[in-house]
Amino acid sequence: MRTSRHQARTAFRSSVALVATAALVPLASLTAIAGPTSAPASTTSATAAKPFVQGTQTVAAYDYDNAIRERVQVEVPNTDADDNGVTDRVTVDIIRPGEAAQAGIDVPVIIQASPYYARDPKTYFDADGTRQVFGTWLDNYFVPRGYAVAFVDMPGTFRSTGCSDVGADYEVLGTKAVVDWLNNRGTAYTPAGAKSRPDWSTGKTGMIGVSWNGTIANSVASTGVRGLETIVPIAAISSWYDYTRGHGVPFYDEYMGFLHDYVSNDASPRCVEMTDEIEQNSDTRTGSYSKWWDPRNYNLDADNVRASVYVVHGLGDENVKTRHFGEWWDELARNGVPRKIFLHQGVHLDGFSFRDEWVKRLHPWFDYWLQGLQNNVMKTPQATIQREDGTFVEESRWPAVGVKQTKLNLSKAAGATSGGLSIGTGSSTPVSFTGTDKESTDAAVLDPTTVKPERAVFLSNELSKGVRVSGTAKVTVRVKVNKVASGIKARLVDYGTASRYLNVSNVPNTRVCWGDGNEADTGCYAETQINKATSDVSVVVRTLADIGHYRTLNRKESLQAGKWYELTFELNADDVVFAAGHRLGLVLTVEPDNPSVPFTGATVTLDPSQSSLTLPLTGATDSLAKTGPAERVAASDLAQPEPEKDPAELMRQFVEASR
Repeated sequence: MRTSRHQARTAFRSSVALVATAALVPLASLTAIAGPTSAPASTTSATAAKPFVQGTQTVAAYDYDNAIRERVQVEVPNTDADDNGVTDRVTVDIIRPGEAAQAGIDVPVIIQASPYYARDPKTYFDADGTRQVFGTWLDNYFVPRGYAVAFVDMPGTFRSTGCSDVGADYEVLGTKAVVDWLNNRGTAYTPAGAKSRPDWSTGKTGMIGVSWNGTIANSVASTGVRGLETIVPIAAISSWYDYTRGHGVPFYDEYMGFLHDYVSNDASPRCVEMTDEIEQNSDTRTGSYSKWWDPRNYNLDADNVRASVYVVHGLGDENVKTRHFGEWWDELARNGVPRKIFLHQGVHLDGFSFRDEWVKRLHPWFDYWLQGLQNNVMKTPQATIQREDGTFVEESRWPAVGVKQTKLNLSKAAGATSGGLSIGTGSSTPVSFTGTDKESTDAAVLDPTTVKPERAVFLSNELSKGVRVSGTAKVTVRVKVNKVASGIKARLVDYGTASRYLNVSNVPNTRVCWGDGNEADTGCYAETQINKATSDVSVVVRTLADIGHYRTLNRKESLQAGKWYELTFELNADDVVFAAGHRLGLVLTVEPDNPSVPFTGATVTLDPSQSSLTLPLTGATDSLAKTGPAERVAASDLAQPEPEKDPAELMRQFVEASR
């Protein structure tokens, strides 16, 4: 169990000042970092015996139709989560190159663990229950190139025994057992009951997945298990508390229980009981953080990570919000973990949505870390970022070179229709805004220079040159509230007309095959295209916080009318360029503080002189020296639709993104 490692770092969540800006490391360290743990392949006879290696890359050399497909059950040592008196086992579906097995060539393994495989069509399995279709491009592409691919039913889901516990030790240690088995440190059985040895495996494993499938990669890496050489967490959670709460505000009522019930196979009464236990222990009614969350907070164990990490996330992801990659990245940086990052403008998506832009980067990554090929992948730029117009750029590091935490003060002149946002001195004129029993929508940012009682708006001057936010920002507010409880939402806004990324979609009547395949599993997919639209305003960051957690996330306090409170909270991480001629905006709204407790609305009064927005900025900040604007700022066309807020729809996104 991992509790002892958490106890040493309880201060991580003990104060309200949770700001963790990305650690800045010397540029030299981005290229001079550790490589794979075993000796790299060379042009010796050992490499010559591998027909899938040409120079410093793998190529398709094996026939997909000849691949071996098998199923094993791996024991989870000393674990009986379902209380049935039998050691838990997790089910693993494997596909590996048949020709390599015949030639005695061992291969590394790409693992995708998931709680969702029960939803795969029955046609994916033969009459004996052996998986024939993996429903991903990974097997079609990598098996012919000398890799095995393994799908793992996480504990308590589909064909695995034990119980799911939504991100905690049962889930993590059960999946870790597969890495141990592939390194001859565990026991597995065939469907016939015979012991199965992975004598075809090099022991080198990598984990990849989207959403929950990527989250389990983060969590297993945080155990420090040997043999896990790399992980590729895509749209992945780094802290389940932060997935279900925004600085003390639960996003949905009874959500942890909902998640457990959704994925659990309910194969034992004990697992059914755990649904209510998980929900009760998550403490939705206060939204507070407790030690119960520690095993589900992988940031606390980043110092254990041995694997390299290739982070992938959508800057528009409002399901698994961008703070997850931001906090995880910061902790990996502090601990010197070899890493890269791929940031796109999309929502809750797989990197494969961008086809070759992603595959051409993932392929050499796996070749280096799993095959040991010296292809210099770690000497290439650390960051790939999709800019607002849909184009991809590469940069030497992330956050951007030259980023400086820059404090922007808030002000509100008497009679002004909007407040100011600048490096200059803030004003002391109070600003009040009122919310109802409903959450606000992004429409709150429209027409910012018109006075509206439900919001507080602060705008910068028009930028003479572009500036860039890269990393994690924070907001500090000094407020008083006329009710005993209230939430507050901060939206960072880009005001200005531009052609912006809208979405990525399939191109009709197109078909590209990513690797080998057969009639049942072709490996062929439609081409995709990036769609753009012209808009005059874009909400780039949305972050929610509970004023009652102003002192600490560990305790919610009732507010006293007329008393001033100071609250500091991080904004979700981002990377956005505010172009010349645009303005930065901060829009604050009143929000319900807890979905499980009735909220009738509240009025919040803000003291601008003691409030601020601190941004990780690079670029020409001269335009931010003075407040603005005096003239009207038009903003009527939002760049993106309102984020989805239905838990059932978010779960559908979870499942679809994982396929």
